[in-house]
Amino acid sequence: MKHILKLIAALLIPPLAAIQAETSPIQITDRTVVFTHTSTDPKDPANTSGYNLGPSITVLPDGRLMAAWFSSPSEGAESQRIVQAFSSDQGRTWGEATVLQDIAGKADFDPVLFVAGKEAFLFFSAFDPQIDIYFRRSSDLAKTWTEPVKINQPNHTTRSNGIQLSTGELLVPLHTRGTKAGGVMKSRDGGKTWTRFGAVANPEGQGGEPTIAETKSGKIHMMLRTKDGLLWRSISADKGETWSAPEKTGLTATSSASHLLCTRDGTLVLTYNPGPTPLRFPLIMRTSRDDGLTWSEPTLLADRPAKVGGWSICYPALTELADGTLAAIWAQIKGSSGELYGDIHSARIRIATLAK
Repeated sequence: MKHILKLIAALLIPPLAAIQAETSPIQITDRTVVFTHTSTDPKDPANTSGYNLGPSITVLPDGRLMAAWFSSPSEGAESQRIVQAFSSDQGRTWGEATVLQDIAGKADFDPVLFVAGKEAFLFFSAFDPQIDIYFRRSSDLAKTWTEPVKINQPNHTTRSNGIQLSTGELLVPLHTRGTKAGGVMKSRDGGKTWTRFGAVANPEGQGGEPTIAETKSGKIHMMLRTKDGLLWRSISADKGETWSAPEKTGLTATSSASHLLCTRDGTLVLTYNPGPTPLRFPLIMRTSRDDGLTWSEPTLLADRPAKVGGWSICYPALTELADGTLAAIWAQIKGSSGELYGDIHSARIRIATLAK
């Protein structure tokens, strides 16, 4: 029986990743700042948007880009809220930031944006009184949103992305606080109801901030944050309902969020901090054209603006536009004694196609 299980696992999961299968096909074409901090004092009562972190990005049905992130004087402050901004020129410029979500007296954080058909979804976490996950939906191009609905997953948060599967079903990753086991919430009815699947973690019980993508094979890949200096991976062959035992990818990484995207042509694109722990810089990108079996050489997406301590270039997210261009978003954080601030940056990226 053990031999059979090992054979099944071997068929499900490719061997450890070969890191440099090809030179990087990634070209960064434009860079811009989505939002600039308004204060550097974390103790200033008037500071409502000095610290900005955890961005998410999606393409709305009308082609506009929408970004959301949480904003506050410091992470976890009661005034923390989720703000939004839009781009009508495919991420070259961004409009004014406005408040999207704010439970009075509670810290709202970790927004997740994604679009399924003509409907946009916002998932986020908040203390009420303990942490739980909520979602809202919009059917009018993010002009109005339904009231927040609690998912009833206490002590869990979302972080990275949501996806619509080839079957039309919806998946949103989540994890237990403290870089613990990850999993997914799945909806078979267009987002009306959600069911939890998976408790994915390495042997030390770590599997935080999972990010997911469906490949051309129909399998779902999940990348996991751990504390051992490596990215781990798990794969689902049944649309997210069961997951393989996680294994090391061969990619070194700090303990921070990554983002995985599968483009329409089947290329996997991974954005993450390569480490070593605890450094959250630089931010790099790799691609894989063989379902994560091998990865390209890294391309630098962003780095700290000055080679001094206190910088974090972290929490990336990606989306694909209609013309195949990718839009990336991330946070640039600076923290030192008595000073704390964060800005939201973005870039436009092209992935070269393979010669036929």
